[in-house]
Amino acid sequence: MTKIIVLGSNGQLGSDLIKVLANSVYTIIGLNRNDFDVTKGDIESQLSKYVNSNYIINTIATTNVDGCEDNPELAFNINSAFVTHLAKFCNKHNIKLIHISTDYVFDGQKTTPYVEEDIPNPLNVYGLSKYAGEIAIRNNLKNYFILRVASLFGIAGASGKGGNFITTMTRLAKEKDSFTVINDQYTCPTHTLDIAKAIKDLIDKEVTEYGIYNCVSSSSCSWFEFTKAILRLSNLDTNKVKPISYKDYSFKANRPQYGVLDTKKLSKYYQMPDYKSALEEFLQLKHN
Repeated sequence: MTKIIVLGSNGQLGSDLIKVLANSVYTIIGLNRNDFDVTKGDIESQLSKYVNSNYIINTIATTNVDGCEDNPELAFNINSAFVTHLAKFCNKHNIKLIHISTDYVFDGQKTTPYVEEDIPNPLNVYGLSKYAGEIAIRNNLKNYFILRVASLFGIAGASGKGGNFITTMTRLAKEKDSFTVINDQYTCPTHTLDIAKAIKDLIDKEVTEYGIYNCVSSSSCSWFEFTKAILRLSNLDTNKVKPISYKDYSFKANRPQYGVLDTKKLSKYYQMPDYKSALEEFLQLKHN
């Protein structure tokens, strides 16, 4: 029987993976940071019980973008060094690795959606540490899937961020008379449940076209447009949110202004929904 290890099983994506894979024919083992220390290099001894696994899905990362600027050592420890050890472990034991990366490997200078072959040029420590993790996998392992994701939202919320963008926007709409959101920075807001379904499909279909895949919603929007949709579907006052330019917003870490990813390569195996459908499903699940 196929055995799948999910690293970061209590996180926003990890918890959805456990849900999606639990109803399948696979043996699923969820591990989180309480089960092993990602900052130590002895992956071999920590994961020695799982050398007979078929897949390891790594959702563990330090994703607080501004926090990574303050603590680059931690960012590279978890997003790069740990990934290097993990790739070597998978290579040694013939385990397929499914690893989560990010749209932040790009600089946002394009005006058309990024494809998998575009050359990364990260603007911040987070993006650089994630790109270093991608390189480590490519240099140490043949059988891998690197899924680049963006602007995640899931029922579990993002660890270290206190929820996700949707919960933050609905809270602001309830608490404030007005607030601002950037209207000229573009992304593909993505439900973690959809990523989990895409991963299950790659495993179900025993896909062997390894490499990098963009795994985001099939449509894009500005953060302002996304906020409007959130408030409208939540029956909150959409007039409370006001537009502000990317250029007028103060970031600690530089962020790509255009982070739209092309999903054509993935659609050969799994069709990601548009962001509005994903948002509707998330809100339905959240209120059930």
